[in-house]
Amino acid sequence: MKKYLFFILTALFLQACSNDKTDTTAQTKVPQITQQAADTSKPSTQEWNGSALSETTIKQVQEDKYNYKQCVYKEAQKQGYQKMDSRVATDAVIKQCEPTLAKIRTTFSSEGVPEIIIDRFLKKTRIDMTRKILQSLMFAEASRKAGATQQVRQQSPAPQ
Repeated sequence: MKKYLFFILTALFLQACSNDKTDTTAQTKVPQITQQAADTSKPSTQEWNGSALSETTIKQVQEDKYNYKQCVYKEAQKQGYQKMDSRVATDAVIKQCEPTLAKIRTTFSSEGVPEIIIDRFLKKTRIDMTRKILQSLMFAEASRKAGATQQVRQQSPAPQ
């Protein structure tokens, strides 16, 4: 009895899901939608071209990015950050070096790069450095804690 009931429900479900009753108006709308999408994908004459940057601008951005990385690494080496939580320390390091990152914005702006592209590049650079610094600070914190645990074990007398 259960098998027959299951069979009937399955047949009804398949019939409800079948595509025999197609709507002809939906078929005529599809080409219009794709035509509209094709019209909007055409490049405009004011679109920015990334390959239009000069070699000096590219070198300047690379140099500014290198200076930003050096700022972050030097700032992370300071002793004050060792006593802080690694996430808080990472946030403080990134905030300290934000003016160095702003130099990239001025370089791009002087070349006429759109703001959205500048923001995307700076966000990616900031996130990449945040991940690297957070990872290194977490590793340093874990190694300090592990070293402190081993020192305590060495100082305590062995159980007999």
